Amino acid sequence: MQNPNIPRQKTEAELKIDSLLEKLKTVDIDLEQETADQEQLNPYERMLSIRNVWETIKDKLHNPETALDVGSGFGYGTVMLDAQGIKTVGIENVPAKNEQALELFNQLDITLKEIDKIDFENSPAILETDFNKLSDQEVTDLITMFYLSGELISNPETLKTCEKLLKTNGQMILSTEADRAHVEEILASGNLKLPTNFSWEIIDVPNNFEKTIILLTKN
Repeated sequence: MQNPNIPRQKTEAELKIDSLLEKLKTVDIDLEQETADQEQLNPYERMLSIRNVWETIKDKLHNPETALDVGSGFGYGTVMLDAQGIKTVGIENVPAKNEQALELFNQLDITLKEIDKIDFENSPAILETDFNKLSDQEVTDLITMFYLSGELISNPETLKTCEKLLKTNGQMILSTEADRAHVEEILASGNLKLPTNFSWEIIDVPNNFEKTIILLTKN
């Protein structure tokens, strides 16, 4: 048993993210987007929030080897998952966001690749496409939707696409700035209908911008 007085040594992945967060504090880039989602325009704060979501949820995951980061925005989640040793493809249909993601991480000596189909060997990579038009089946262990897009998740096709893309026993991480009570209210109202062949739980993320996670597992 580890002596509680001796600090735990950080893993290689944790050290990578710590280093990246330090660099993001001083990165010189003016991100632009058409939505009111100004939080995404602060790379340090955004990556920190995603890192905290990951630290909260990682012990409940089934050791994923591959991930699709849906609505990947400026690439924060895609790069973070890749740093964890998970081969990750970000899915984003807004060209301006993808262009800025490439520029942002190029400044940090992290190469985001542009690809035209799901190809985990090119991780970290961005695929510019409409998520719900993907026709692949059972290709990934994990799907993430950090800072959950209301527009995306309210589309009834989105969860059907997730179900199709996930392998059996695959999992989904949906994280949102809404608090637990609001998430439970939405689920109870039926405005967000979770697939019947998924088990799920709600998990709190203390002291974080993204306050709540819905973790789903495909049965």
